[in-house]
Amino acid sequence: MQADYVEVEGTRILVHRWDDGGGHPVLFWHGGGGASGETPKLAPFLVEAGHSLYAPDAPGYGGSPTLDPSGYRPSALAELAARLIDSLGITPAVWIGSSWGASIGMHTAARFPTRIRALALLDGGYMDASDDPDYDPFLDLDARTAELRARAEQGESWDASPEVIALAMQAADQEPCSGLLPAVNLSGIPVLLMRATEPPEYESIRAAAFERFRAALPGAEVIALPGTGHHLLGEAAPEVERILLDWLRRRA
Repeated sequence: MQADYVEVEGTRILVHRWDDGGGHPVLFWHGGGGASGETPKLAPFLVEAGHSLYAPDAPGYGGSPTLDPSGYRPSALAELAARLIDSLGITPAVWIGSSWGASIGMHTAARFPTRIRALALLDGGYMDASDDPDYDPFLDLDARTAELRARAEQGESWDASPEVIALAMQAADQEPCSGLLPAVNLSGIPVLLMRATEPPEYESIRAAAFERFRAALPGAEVIALPGTGHHLLGEAAPEVERILLDWLRRRA
């Protein structure tokens, strides 16, 4: 593994790279907690299968500097991601996104379809915050940040500060993915969605969002992983590996 900074859109993005030289390029955009617990589970099997994995630290995560608040809008991050793919010389790349990273992948595919050859979504990119009946649209940034700080004080840890994570999640809620579905469908980009099924009390919410996704993207491959919660790479890594490798083989 090597890591280098890439200058993109007036900022620096630290990109971690795993490969055995000349492999098919895959870009992984991590979830809202960061990549340190996710990328090590992806890298070994992707490299062994002949892929080059590029895993950026999103702005404000890991070694990448924080952006101004407006830069965390998913539409802005999609533009940054498209420029990053160009700067790395991997256009078009397979995009694998986990949770928040799946949402950024949807925005990138909808706005910059020539940069993405195929799109894999790990329990993200198909639900809007408003799908949850308990979602509070009036929850402001300060309250969200305070909630995350309290969780940090109780022992939770992430690859970014509570302030950055709150900002990213707030911005994502304001630019939902459901409106992107027609553009992604029109792009013709092959899409794979793996979704969680736990906890059971959220299954009706997930199922409704899943059906909306499937109706708008009839060509997408959609797979529910029984007994698995939101952190697919943490809870079902072998199954995720099997499904991803089979899907990637068919994209080669």
